[in-house]
Amino acid sequence: MRFRSGKLFRVRAYASRLAMILISSCLIAGPPCKAQTTVTLSPGANIQAAVNANPSGTSFILTPGVYRMQSVMAKSGDTFTGQTGAVLNGSQLLTNWVHNGSYWTESGAPAVKSFYGDPAQYCTDPTTGCVYPQDLYLNNKPLVHKLSLPITSGQWYFDYDKDVVYMADDPTGQTVELSVTPYAFYGPSSNVTIQNLIVEKYAAPIPNGAIFPYGPNWIIKSNEIRLNHAAGIKAGNGQPNDNYEQILSNNVHDNGQEGIAVGGGTGTLVQYNTIANNNFANLADGFESGGGKISATTNAQVFNNTYVNNNGNGLWGDCGATGTVFSGNNIRGNRLSGIRYEISHSATISNNTLVDNDQYRGTGACNAAKEIFIASSDHTTVSGNNITSNCAGITLTQDSRNAVVYDSVVHNATSYSGSTSIPARIGGLDSLVPMTMFNANSHNYFDYNTYHFSSPALLNAYNWTWKSNGKAKLTWAQWQAAGQDIHGTAD
Repeated sequence: MRFRSGKLFRVRAYASRLAMILISSCLIAGPPCKAQTTVTLSPGANIQAAVNANPSGTSFILTPGVYRMQSVMAKSGDTFTGQTGAVLNGSQLLTNWVHNGSYWTESGAPAVKSFYGDPAQYCTDPTTGCVYPQDLYLNNKPLVHKLSLPITSGQWYFDYDKDVVYMADDPTGQTVELSVTPYAFYGPSSNVTIQNLIVEKYAAPIPNGAIFPYGPNWIIKSNEIRLNHAAGIKAGNGQPNDNYEQILSNNVHDNGQEGIAVGGGTGTLVQYNTIANNNFANLADGFESGGGKISATTNAQVFNNTYVNNNGNGLWGDCGATGTVFSGNNIRGNRLSGIRYEISHSATISNNTLVDNDQYRGTGACNAAKEIFIASSDHTTVSGNNITSNCAGITLTQDSRNAVVYDSVVHNATSYSGSTSIPARIGGLDSLVPMTMFNANSHNYFDYNTYHFSSPALLNAYNWTWKSNGKAKLTWAQWQAAGQDIHGTAD
């Protein structure tokens, strides 16, 4: 017993000395040994005030309920975690409606009068206010924002000069909300984490997002982000340190412009997200709308996401993006191209599954877009993709914006379910005079691809084009005679 007691004494003495060493190390090293502050917030709390009152690196826990009209500029290292049912809502409830002739009106609602640009240029319907950041929601459904009276059921109008909201539907017993707050989270801080929250109904101005980081190393994961006016998430604002954001496992749906966008920066990772049904505001096709655009980035990685039923392109790389990787994504039912890579460089587009894009929700007429569209981009490899479509396949194009060189399309499989020739022909189009993208020293080619048609007769249909500005229409035999898919197969 004495031996054991002595041994126990020595162990306790050693532990005591070790504790003193650790305490001394903390005193010398400083902040790294400091325990993280945790703050629990409830609906009605002012989140920004709590951020201001606590040190960088605080963990904020948001308990269930609605946090209305909150906008947070985080400090570096802060974490915001929602318990199940925690909702950040950027709208104000409108409850003081007056029946006024043919309409219901409410006066004094917060007005955000700024707008992005000319509706005639940016809106599919120039009589609508897609360029204005505010939306009116009736029972969680955004109404169509009209720029003038008269309006009908499902529409609303904001007289910004008189600060009066008009709607045609009877609001009695209904929930009516007007988005007023631009951002849920934003700012240049670093190492911020946002997780497990619902973020909805923010008046995010085009081309920004309800969650709008423009500092490095943000982690945005496992959130539901919906019904915001511009993007659900817009990572980066063209600042030099918009680097290494991680956007992971979010459900980003039914936003007014697009789902997830990245504007600038290095090494952004977009992975395991679902991006669906975006662009309810009906921004025009030539604008950044649909699933989301990855623009002016370096080494962005977009892996294993689902882009479905977006009103525009599914996944779009643009504006000098370099070193982009789009891989393992499931892209279907988007109204325009499934994947579009434009005026950009050195992409790898591989092992994606594309189904019935170039149509909205996979139904209706083809829109003359592509399943995979490489537009005025160079040094890009398109490989291992699996396409099922009755509208399109893979197409390269060149215009004066960028020389198309070293683009290869290899080992892809296309199953065409249509009964006539493919409306958006597979191959290459060059609008330059003289055409240069087909020269041998441009090194653009298709090979080892497979094509399956609903009818063998379609092998003799004009499904391909090469060495042309779109006028040359080629059968399978002519396509191979033009030097393309020498090792490919078609049946």
